[in-house]
Amino acid sequence: MAFVQVMTFDMDETEAVRLLNKYAEEGRGETFARRAIIGRDRSVEGRLVQIVFFDSAHEAEANNELAVTQRSGAEFNDLASEVKFVDVDVVADITI
Repeated sequence: MAFVQVMTFDMDETEAVRLLNKYAEEGRGETFARRAIIGRDRSVEGRLVQIVFFDSAHEAEANNELAVTQRSGAEFNDLASEVKFVDVDVVADITI
């Protein structure tokens, strides 16, 4: 079953994109993450939303153990505040 991790956090938008691009480059061929997007929460100034797509919750858990993820996470935690996670099992993925 597909799995999505939704993160909300406060961080400079440019810095969040830089960190995600850095992770994508360093983790290429190693990470289990398949896709990620960053957006602005229109109802909360300065709040960003990051959605990371995985093939399964199991792969997301394995991804968390990777050295590249640990390094990226440490850098992220130094710069982000008010971080919240929502772990989502995808029950439908419908193209409209």
